[in-house]
Amino acid sequence: MLIDRFLPRFDVTQVVEASVNAPPERTFAAIRDTDLHDPFVDALFALRELPQRLARWWRGEKAPPAAPKNKLTFSTITESTPGWTVLGEEPGRELVVGSVGRFWRQDYGWRPVKADEFTRFHEPGFAKLAIGFAVRPAPGGGAILRYEARTTTTDPTAERTFRRYWRLIHPGVALIMGRVLRRIKLQAERERERL
Repeated sequence: MLIDRFLPRFDVTQVVEASVNAPPERTFAAIRDTDLHDPFVDALFALRELPQRLARWWRGEKAPPAAPKNKLTFSTITESTPGWTVLGEEPGRELVVGSVGRFWRQDYGWRPVKADEFTRFHEPGFAKLAIGFAVRPAPGGGAILRYEARTTTTDPTAERTFRRYWRLIHPGVALIMGRVLRRIKLQAERERERL
């Protein structure tokens, strides 16, 4: 799998698969085009940011203006969200995006890196995240869509910090991944029906 090229060894992983009643090429297009905004997922992120908002309120600080809710897709995530980069793609089959940061921090501690720097990045105190999508034909028609997220850390201190953070967020990550996969599946199947 393409993700193995960018993050062959990892500390944690999460894998979700779905059967899609649409051809593989349509399913792959849906990975790139599906709007990732989801009220439930947005609420989870708001919950994650609640302590920071409460601290600002307690200090009497104004909340920063809300960012506009533009369509967020895996095609636009690298332009609209700091720290994300497309690591690799096999058109019609696999897409891998990645990020480096201190994800346990309120601001995620983004460290922008280019695709060709991702595998070599080892600065202490960070975690590297690779998200891979793979599409393959399903027996009897349709497609199998696989979503895998892998995270590794760059030193023992970051690993300990990330593991504590992971224990807290793991259930939320599983819910988010499942909902993203469902949105992509529904988009691919809707597009199939329009043809």
